[in-house]
This record gives sequence, C-alpha cells and structure tokens, in this order.
Amino acid sequence: MNNCTVSEEHICASIVPIFKMLRIQELQKINTLITKKTYEKGKILFTQGDLANHLYIVRHGRVKVYEMSEDGRQQIVRLLEPGDFFGELALFMDEQYYFLTAETLEDTGICLLSRDDLKKIMHQNPEISSRIMQALTERLAYAEKFISNLTLQTIEQRLITWLLIMGEKEGVVTPQGIRLTINLPRHELANLFGTTRETLSRKFSKLQAEGFITITSPKQIVILDKLKLHSTLKEA
Repeated sequence: MNNCTVSEEHICASIVPIFKMLRIQELQKINTLITKKTYEKGKILFTQGDLANHLYIVRHGRVKVYEMSEDGRQQIVRLLEPGDFFGELALFMDEQYYFLTAETLEDTGICLLSRDDLKKIMHQNPEISSRIMQALTERLAYAEKFISNLTLQTIEQRLITWLLIMGEKEGVVTPQGIRLTINLPRHELANLFGTTRETLSRKFSKLQAEGFITITSPKQIVILDKLKLHSTLKEA
C-alpha cells in the first residue's frame, strides 16, 4: 500500500470537504488506510454492476461518471475534479454494486478508501457521517435538477444553462465579456447534454450568430452579455 507523506498538503484526505474539520493527526491516521493509484486517460475505474468496495477520491485529473444507454450512447451524470469523491452511495446500500460507470478524462490520480475502513472512520467521527449525509443530499438535489433539465429543457436551453453556470463558477471577466475555458472535448460535452456532437456544434454556431457568445478557439468562448443570454432561456 502506498501511503501519502505526513505533510498535510500531501494527505489525500485533506482535499476532501467531508474530512476538512479533522486535525492533522486524524488526517494522517486516515492516510495510512488510503491507497494511491494513477490511471491513464480513458481508463475505466469501474462499470455499472461491479462490486462496490471503495470510496474514490480524485487527487488530480478529472473523471466522468456516466450511464450507458441501450443504443450505446453515454449520458454523463457527473464530472469530478480534484477533491471530489464518488462511489460512496453504493457503499451504504444492501446491494453493494456501483450504479454507474466511471472513466478518467485525462491522466488522473485516485485515492482509494475501502468500504470497511470508511465505516470505521464514520463510527469514530460522527461528524463525518453528518457531512457525508449532507453531501449526498446536495447530490440528490443536483440529480433532480439535472434530470429535470434533461427532460424539460431543449438542447439549446441545456447549453445556455451550462454556459451561465460555468461562467459564474470559472469564468474570467474581460472587457469583451466573460471568458470561459472549456476543457471537455465536444463529443464529451455532447454526452453531458444528451445529444450529438453535430447538434451541439449547430447550437454553438447559432448562439454566436445571434451575438450572445464569441467562439475564440475550440476551447475558449466569451459570453458577451450574461443578462441577454439568460433571457433567451425562456425563448430557446
């Protein structure tokens, strides 16, 4: 088992919100239970139906969690970045199987914490149990909103909603507008919206032609007027 070093900045557990309130000594104790692994881009971490034995913590890189449709298309459910964790829901169900598939989007470092060790930690630190419940509640709320968007919004509305959210979260304000870097390839972005790459490209082009955004490069978009873009949600 490969353990992290003793300094807090290198302790896998220290980047996870549910462990943030722990003292350095407690973090180090959890760290001795964690196994670190590195995966190349495109590596399947687990598939739907696999036995759920571990909590996965993203140390660096990114992971997509998705469901595969009957016609072979991916529907991305979550995108995970450093500090995010996943696989926890199946750890607390009687049926100990993963409900979705997880795959790396780039070279990614993962910290693994076993099901049994996580339960011991929760028993010894009740506040962690409370934080996990809070995290699950937030994810349930997100899932409900995500499903609502997929079923009630058009493709264009989903794209606009995502641009506004990402612009608020990660956008850089410039004299031209809000600059947004898109780190997902277009086909992965299409999977997130439940559509095809061709349809998504047409929607991007339409928003640009109508003067709401400027596509400065395949990975960069400038939102020219956030308020006007938001107003199009009712019309899209």
